[in-house]
Amino acid sequence: MLARGAVAAGLLAVVTVGGAGPAQARYRYDFRSREVVVWSEPKGGAAQLGVGRPGDGFDSDRSEEHELFRCDDAFDSTLWHHGTDATTGVVGWVPACHLDDPD
Repeated sequence: MLARGAVAAGLLAVVTVGGAGPAQARYRYDFRSREVVVWSEPKGGAAQLGVGRPGDGFDSDRSEEHELFRCDDAFDSTLWHHGTDATTGVVGWVPACHLDDPD
């Protein structure tokens, strides 16, 4: 029993010292159009988790290249952002062509 307790304590120390890893940068965007779908996965046709609207704000915690998504006749994107609608709290994926860049 002592050995098992020592192993558990050692693992706890490693997890505590190691921490959760480097923090991801968060960026605040806003929705470009009315009723932008927040998707469960970075692809059209995934489950719709919610709807974002201009003024809500979208806090992106990461972005990744995935399936091509056509936002309208002028814009399409393979870049998807994962994050949170700052107003509704819905967490999911939004194609970059539906977000206004804050810069």
